[in-house]
Amino acid sequence: MKRTFFNKLYSVWDLFWINLDLLNSTLRSRFSLWVQGDSPASGFKTSGRCYFKARQAGSIRIGRNVTFLAGQRTNRIGLVSPVLLHTIGDGQILIGDFSGGSAVVISSRVKVTIGEHCKLGGNVRIFDHDFHSLNAESRQDPLLDEADVKARSVVIGDDVFVGTNATILKGVTIGDRAIVAAGSVVTKDIPADEVWGGNPARCLRKSLKR
Repeated sequence: MKRTFFNKLYSVWDLFWINLDLLNSTLRSRFSLWVQGDSPASGFKTSGRCYFKARQAGSIRIGRNVTFLAGQRTNRIGLVSPVLLHTIGDGQILIGDFSGGSAVVISSRVKVTIGEHCKLGGNVRIFDHDFHSLNAESRQDPLLDEADVKARSVVIGDDVFVGTNATILKGVTIGDRAIVAAGSVVTKDIPADEVWGGNPARCLRKSLKR
């Protein structure tokens, strides 16, 4: 097999639309964050549909060279939603330099901290709260439901890789350089340099150190 003239021509065409999407999406994302008082640092890029909702100015802090992708051309893993970053009440989302993800959803009532050089795979979800009360009677009353939501901060260290379709739930700390396998549901802390996977996630490999 070999690349034909039309393969190469289509690649040029594809690259043109990717760059145009990156330009348009990044301008929209920067403007949205700026209006809400949360200007990202230099090198910030987005593609596709990316939405940011900061309950308070300064509640979404994005470091240098962070990238969020939600375009089907920029990530062909099968993205199912836009990028959504959302703070509620006093929630905070802090993202370190050179990190990013594709079609990620992050919702915070307390604090979600993501370190540097982290890679969040397609459709990853990170929640530091339950969204609704765990008490059935409380859920019948919107005010009680809101007041009774449980929330605990999430901390993700540096150089962490979270595989596609993984979900990280409230109160979890993930150590530096850890790997979360695709499709996992993380409900407890993961030590540094370990591989975890499954639902609920468990240790698959103790150490990644050479």
